Amino acid sequence: MRYFNKVALILLPVLMLALAGCGSSSSGKTDPFNPGGTVGGTTSGTPPYSLTLTPAKSAAFANEQLIVTAVLKDASNTPIANQTVNFSITAGPATAVSTSARTDSNGVALAFVRTGATAVTTNVIVQGASTVNSKSVVGYGNFQVSPADANLNSTRLSLSMTSLAVSPNQEQVIIATAKDGSNNPLANLAVTFRVAAGPASMVITNSFTDANGQATTIVKAGNPAAVSNVIIEATATVGGNAVVANIPFQVVPTTISTVNYTMTMAASKLVVDNNEEFFVAVTLKDSGANPVVGQTVNFSIASGEAAVITPTAVTDSLGKGIARIRALNPASTSAVILQALATIDGTVVTALAPVQITTQPLSASIIKMTLASDKQTVGINSDVILTATVTDLQSPPKPVQDNPVTFSVVGGSANVLDPSGNIQEPFTVNTDSMGNAVCRLRSAATPTSSSIIVKSTTTVNDKEVTAYHTIDIVRQNSYVINFLTSGSASDPSGNLNRLSGTVAFDFVGTVTFKQLVPFQVLDNNGIPLPNVAVALEISNTGRNLDTRIELVPPLPGVPVVYPFDDPLKITVRTDDHGMGIFTCNVSLAAPGAGMTNTESVIYQATATSGGVSMLSYGGFIATVTQDKAP
Repeated sequence: MRYFNKVALILLPVLMLALAGCGSSSSGKTDPFNPGGTVGGTTSGTPPYSLTLTPAKSAAFANEQLIVTAVLKDASNTPIANQTVNFSITAGPATAVSTSARTDSNGVALAFVRTGATAVTTNVIVQGASTVNSKSVVGYGNFQVSPADANLNSTRLSLSMTSLAVSPNQEQVIIATAKDGSNNPLANLAVTFRVAAGPASMVITNSFTDANGQATTIVKAGNPAAVSNVIIEATATVGGNAVVANIPFQVVPTTISTVNYTMTMAASKLVVDNNEEFFVAVTLKDSGANPVVGQTVNFSIASGEAAVITPTAVTDSLGKGIARIRALNPASTSAVILQALATIDGTVVTALAPVQITTQPLSASIIKMTLASDKQTVGINSDVILTATVTDLQSPPKPVQDNPVTFSVVGGSANVLDPSGNIQEPFTVNTDSMGNAVCRLRSAATPTSSSIIVKSTTTVNDKEVTAYHTIDIVRQNSYVINFLTSGSASDPSGNLNRLSGTVAFDFVGTVTFKQLVPFQVLDNNGIPLPNVAVALEISNTGRNLDTRIELVPPLPGVPVVYPFDDPLKITVRTDDHGMGIFTCNVSLAAPGAGMTNTESVIYQATATSGGVSMLSYGGFIATVTQDKAP
C-alpha cells in the first residue's frame, strides 16, 4: 500500500499541471509539461516531446540485472538522436548502474538497472529525464521485484565492465560472475559471450569461471558514425537450463565524446610457457592519429595468472610504451588478459591483450638464461654492458659454453653495438667458458625519460630460450649538484640530517657535531661528471657568536674555520662516479641548565663544467640541549 502512495505522489504534480492547462484562458499554446514554454505547431495540450521507458522484464528477482529501454521522440513521432537521458530510481529496491546515456539514431538510450534485496514482491519505478531545446521531458517505467527463490533460481549470472560509454575501436574487459542461490561463487562453469546488438565484436567468446565465480572476456567496439547502443549477452548452462545475462554500453564517436584518445596493445607472444617472460607494447594516439608522447601508462593483469615486472612505462616519440610480464604456474592451460591504462586530462583510456599460458615448463630442456646490465640507469648516448648467462640446470648445474646468443632492442631508444662500436642489430656472440655472452648497448636520444627493454635469445637442444632486461634512460632539465641525503629540500630541519644532542645540567664548554656531507654532480642527461672542482662555502649570516664551524675537505685539502678564516670556502673535486664528500664540524656552547642552543648551517655549492655554471644549496640544523638542574 505504501508503494501505491508513492506512485500517487509522483503522478499528482503531473495531473495538477494537466488540469491547470485545461482551465487556462490562454490561446491553447501553453505547454503543460514545460511551464512557460510553448508546444509550437502541435495540437493544444500535446507535449512537444515524449520519453517512453520499457524494462526488459515486468517481473525480476532480487539481485538481478536488467536493461530498461528509453525512447525519445518529438510530437511527430520522430526519434531524437544524440540527446542525453538521465536515469534514476524513484521508488523500490533497485539501483541505476548507468545514470545517463545518449540516444542513438532511433532515439534509444539504454539504462542498466540492478535490483536489490526485498522481503516481499515490490514495485520499482525507473525515471528517465532529458532536456530538449530547453524543454524538460520525463518518462517512467515500472517492474516488480520478488525475493530470490533458491529452489527456482539456483544460478545467478551478472555482468560488469569498466565503462558504459567508450570511443570507437576501444577494447574493454567484461566480467561475468556466477553464483548459486545462496550467493556462493560457482567455479569451472562454461560461459559463452556474444554481441546481441550493436557495432562491436567479441575478442574472446568462451571462458570458464574461476574460484571466485568469474569469467572474463574482451569486447571491441566498432567504429560507427553516430552514437550506437551495444548489448553483450552471456550464457551459462546449469542443470540443462540456460542462464542468461545482458549488459549494455554505448559507442560514442570522438567528435562528440570526451574520450579523444585510443590505445592499442599487443603481446610479443600469444602462447607462453609457465614461468616464461615476455613483453607487451602499447601505442597511444589522439583522435587525429597523432602519437601521445611522454604519457605514463600503467600495466596490470585484468584476469589470469601472471605478474607485471615493469608496472609503468612512459610513451616515446612514437606514442609507444613497453612492459615486461612473467607468466606464473597455472594448474592447467589458462588465459591471461593484460590491461594498460592511461589517464589524460581526466579521461581514462584502456587497452587489452589476451595471452594463453600453457602448463609446459620453461622450455622442454631445463636451460635457464638471465640477462643483466652493469648499470640500471643511463643518460642519452651512454654505453651499457649487457651480460647474458646461459646455464644447464641438470644436476649438477653447469654453464652452456660456446653457444650463440642474439641480442636485440625490443623497446625504447637504444642500439646494440658490435666490438668495433658500430650499430649491429641483432648482434650474435657465443658464450664463454662461464656461459656468459657479452655485448654493448648505447642509449639514443629521447625527448623524455623512458625505458629500454633488451632481449637475448639462444637455442639449446632445438629449444629457444629468451630473457629480457630493462634499463631506464634518465633525462634532466639542467646540470645539477645534488646533496645526497634522506632529507627533502622542503624539510624544515634542512635538506641534510638534523644533528642534536643533550648534555648534563652542570656541563661547561662546547659540544661538537660532525657531519659527513656527500654530493654528486650530474649533467642534463643524468650522467655523473667526474673530475669537476666544486667550491663549497657557508652561505648564511646571523650565526650565534659562540658558534664555531669547520669545513674539512679530503686530504690533502686544508680545513677552514669560522670565525677565523674568511672566506669560509673549500674546494672538492669529484671522483670517477661524479661524487665528492667533505666534513662539517659545528661546535656549540653549552646553553645553561634547562636551555637550548640551536644553529643553522647553509652550504653553497658552485661549479663549472663544459661552460655550464651550476649553483646548489644544502643545509642542516644542529641543536644542543642542557638538562635542567635537579
